[in-house]
Amino acid sequence: MKTKNKEMKVSKIGNFRFKEFKNKVLITNDGGDWMWLSSDNFSKLSTGEIKKDNRIYQELVKKNFVDVDKKKVIKLARKYLRLNQTVFQGTSLFIIVLTLRCNHRCLYCQAIPEHPSKKGFDMDKEQARKVVDLIFCTPSHYVNIEFQGGEPLLNWEILKYITKYAKKVNKEKKKDLGISLVSNLTLLNDEKLKYLLDNNISISCSFDGPSYVHNKNRLYLEDNNGHKAVVAKIIKVQKAIKAKKKINKNKFVDQLNAVLTVSRFALPYPKKIVDEYLKRGFGNIFIRPLSPFGLERKTLDIIGYKAEDFIKFYIKMMDYILKINLEKKMFIERTTFYALKKIIQQEDPGYYEMRSPCGAGIGQMAFDYDGRIFTCDEGRMAARMGYDNFMLGDVNENDNREGYNKLIDNEVTKTMCLASSLDNYTECQNCPYKPYCGTCPLANFIEFGTIMPQISNTDRCKINKAMFDYIFLKMKNEKYRAIFNSWLENSK
Repeated sequence: MKTKNKEMKVSKIGNFRFKEFKNKVLITNDGGDWMWLSSDNFSKLSTGEIKKDNRIYQELVKKNFVDVDKKKVIKLARKYLRLNQTVFQGTSLFIIVLTLRCNHRCLYCQAIPEHPSKKGFDMDKEQARKVVDLIFCTPSHYVNIEFQGGEPLLNWEILKYITKYAKKVNKEKKKDLGISLVSNLTLLNDEKLKYLLDNNISISCSFDGPSYVHNKNRLYLEDNNGHKAVVAKIIKVQKAIKAKKKINKNKFVDQLNAVLTVSRFALPYPKKIVDEYLKRGFGNIFIRPLSPFGLERKTLDIIGYKAEDFIKFYIKMMDYILKINLEKKMFIERTTFYALKKIIQQEDPGYYEMRSPCGAGIGQMAFDYDGRIFTCDEGRMAARMGYDNFMLGDVNENDNREGYNKLIDNEVTKTMCLASSLDNYTECQNCPYKPYCGTCPLANFIEFGTIMPQISNTDRCKINKAMFDYIFLKMKNEKYRAIFNSWLENSK
């Protein structure tokens, strides 16, 4: 690109993507670097007319947008690897469905549960042993076993067996082992809670805020007042964790986390829901839109909404959360937090929904109660809906290292990698958020009948774009950038 003045020539412009806002343009590259440029400076960059002694030019050099020589390409490659680190470490998240039985009938349930009295829907000890043996065949140094259901506390003895056996196997394997539980908490008693905390099992629950939202979404079979039941258990868990932290002052003690699934009933109450979380002692909230799996397909007319409705809810809730943080009380929204890990720290948070390719098979696997192995949690949910397309095998046939390799070298695993790689989508190539984003082939399949739809038509794409717009625009303001930095600093 030639100009009349050699001093004004921009040399070796690297690949970048951009999005125009009012009088500003956001540019990003594959290494996760980003910059705001004025419309005038963006025009000069595009035509090679920014002077080399310009401060903006020097920042462009520092962030690998110009003067991209061989050394810069190597640097960008290293940044790319760091931003996508978990893609290369092997399967690390293993979801174990202990039972399909549940004492709730949540309107948005993805698992299509069975009644607590039903027989034949629990994992047994022999299957559990084979699951653990297969899990420890992963090359990943990190192993996280996550108990799910149904309601996993309904199969308590197998939960304890897997915990004990996994720790025994790990004495030889020496992995960085973590164990977590996703529960509605209503069956949690003192004995179970003590066991979970003594064994450092992280606890997460579903909590939809005030009773007039929670009880509409989450129908409790016991007395139809699930909010009262779960709040009592939240108080119990919070108290026990606080006591453990006092005793173990120099050791990490995980906090109780909760997930908010946003239904139509939640849309009018973003502030009330945050207030309820604060009232119950939570330091964060995890906002999740409805997914197309399970009962949600049957209850869509009752609880559904458009992507635009969720986006408005997210913005209102985030504005309120930032206001709370400005008043010197830290409170984190976790989806935003994961995005910030990639944007500000340029690190991979291990959040598979913001990864390309996604975690299906190569990042996570799901073991159903009957021993079947699926690409991910969504894969076993799709099977409950009649789609076995995403099954990788069975623990009865894959209980050794060779069996694990077969799961990874499976045509289903390969197909999921291809379908979730944003490099294969034309509309993603020009999106500035590509370095930080991801897609779910399974959700796409349930929603559109294909694992590779036109991405821009999916709700996930619309929601992700709106979230990234919000984050980047807020970061232009120093006070909000400081809040986001404090979230990251305090998470170490």
